Amino acid sequence: MNVSEVARRLKMNTKELLETLPELGFDIGKRAIKVDDRLVDKIIMAVEEDRKKKRIAKREGKVKEIKLGDKDKDNKKEAGQEVKIGDVIIVNEFAEKLGLPVTKVIAELMKNGIMSTLNERIDFETATIIGEDLDFKIVKASADDELKELSEEQDKHLKKILAGEKDDKNLVERPPVVVVMGHVDHGKTKLLDAIRSTNVAEGESGGITQHIGAYQVEDNNKLITFLDTPGHEAFKAMRARGSKIADVAIIIVAADEGFKPQTLEVIDLVQKEKLPFVVAINKIDKEGADVEKVKKDLSEINLIPEDWGGKTVCVPISAKENKNIKELLDTVLLVADLEEFKANPNRDAVGTIIESHVDKGQGPVATALVQSGTLNLGDMFIVGKASGKVKAMKNYKGDDLKTAGPSTPVKILGLKGLPQVGDILEETTDKKKLKAVSKNIQFSSPQSVATVTSNNNQDDDEEEDDLPKLTVVLKTDVLGSQEAILEAFEKFKNPDIELKVIKKGLGNVTDVDIMDAETAKAIVLAYRVNSVPSAKELSRDRNVPILDFDIIYKLLEDIEERLNNLLSPETVRRELGKIKVLAIFKRGKKSMVVGGKVIEGKAETKTKVKVMRGDERMTTGDLTSLQAGKEEVREVVKGQECGLEFTGDTIIEEEDVLEIYEEKVEKRILSK
Repeated sequence: MNVSEVARRLKMNTKELLETLPELGFDIGKRAIKVDDRLVDKIIMAVEEDRKKKRIAKREGKVKEIKLGDKDKDNKKEAGQEVKIGDVIIVNEFAEKLGLPVTKVIAELMKNGIMSTLNERIDFETATIIGEDLDFKIVKASADDELKELSEEQDKHLKKILAGEKDDKNLVERPPVVVVMGHVDHGKTKLLDAIRSTNVAEGESGGITQHIGAYQVEDNNKLITFLDTPGHEAFKAMRARGSKIADVAIIIVAADEGFKPQTLEVIDLVQKEKLPFVVAINKIDKEGADVEKVKKDLSEINLIPEDWGGKTVCVPISAKENKNIKELLDTVLLVADLEEFKANPNRDAVGTIIESHVDKGQGPVATALVQSGTLNLGDMFIVGKASGKVKAMKNYKGDDLKTAGPSTPVKILGLKGLPQVGDILEETTDKKKLKAVSKNIQFSSPQSVATVTSNNNQDDDEEEDDLPKLTVVLKTDVLGSQEAILEAFEKFKNPDIELKVIKKGLGNVTDVDIMDAETAKAIVLAYRVNSVPSAKELSRDRNVPILDFDIIYKLLEDIEERLNNLLSPETVRRELGKIKVLAIFKRGKKSMVVGGKVIEGKAETKTKVKVMRGDERMTTGDLTSLQAGKEEVREVVKGQECGLEFTGDTIIEEEDVLEIYEEKVEKRILSK
């Protein structure tokens, strides 16, 4: 067989194979063209075994550091260092995380039989294999890790763009951007309804806000931009983003309930972001409302209310009865005046994506908050890894806009790709920059990624397959919802079961989703999206469940129940008491009757018995009946003498101690 054919089967180049063979004891010559057919299988086995040993050595940190040129040493990470990535990563970004030239990573992919470009996406398993080949330990990043890293990158990018703006002579006053935050059902949306005199809550499933909304209102001839962030705990990621792009926070607390977990969470967020804030004590109209109790709770976390001699501004309100709403807005404007929020409306527009989704008729659509400059109809822009031209702009009412200045939230049509929430939008006229970005457009959720498998991971796969598994295809309406659900899934991690999302995307459920789910024996979760008719029909034919949800906690409750059903039941043992054997009355082949005294706890019928002789366990059996005096009883307690029938090995002797216990098989649930 030709050496090149052997090399191809081993997914390595011919030169590398010829250099490796002498090290493995096959001296066929460095210029050999053919190899004896009888040696082919031995060579393949030897090379595979050598690869396996090297992989093990790498995991244990025994492989020497890869030598790089001096110019690469600054970016090179240490051999064996952990590198965190998500489920899917672009080759170019993967190379950056490793601190290696992208050509080296592409070359390694080619060795494993994958022809890829720098903009191709690879899955976690492929990245793990390639990373190990390059002396790195690849670990799965949690949802929190990915969010933190993404947010940090976005923050750095925005700060870089706006660097030096504080010294700009063209700065003018801009509307403050206010974020309304608090625990679910404490009245955030009701407050915004009262401010805008519209009712948004009825349009939200379950009466809770599930996306970031942006609105503008006018008070004292001044505009205020409001962000409404969801309060349900699953939307932690979206609340974090809301706090990063706001100038002032309104923390809403229900007067009848006081502090809740999300209340403390949002207080931590605004303090971390150093946001000035106002506490709105809502629902003062309700029975049981206690404004002073809320102020006491604030003081206990070192936020002393103004009327108690501190600096924390508190405004008691009733969003339902529209009480003190004007006072709250005046307070927000007062805080804004003290902070002096300014921007340059004459520069190229810069903003942050608040929400994005794919509309069936309009294509990729994004909501952006313009933070500096002015965005005009027809402007070209770059946002994340996509680009576009403003074909239409709408405000929160749906009215068409021609311009959008600082602190203005706008819905933008004309994107060539779908940006991520938090991506920075930059207006530009640089055609080269636009062309470069256009080559790297990432649409809603590309499902095809390059993959490679390795026999060296076989043991791990087999171990994984032994676990009960719930496999999911997730389709959502917008990226924010998808992130919130995936983050909530992290809480369902359990060593005895696996929740695996094999595919995620935006938009309606399609035939491809059903076929992918069938192959993986998965269920399809459709969150606030529909299924195309052909997909519904296919799901019935292929017996693939499509689960439709409009409320996130309903989805999470369903998944939790399914995971609980996958957990194998556990046997719970409860110790009851001990009986000291005083006499043997009858000994049969399979049972015996003995007399004794309860020295600890109690004894009950239809329980288990462990026979102890000193420290040695002799046997186990069942306690089938009890007798106290001459009557049959169900239980006897400490200090009582009794007779009992024991079923099991008939080896009980006087002075033995019978330990009485019961065993119940109970359904397990996920620990929270």
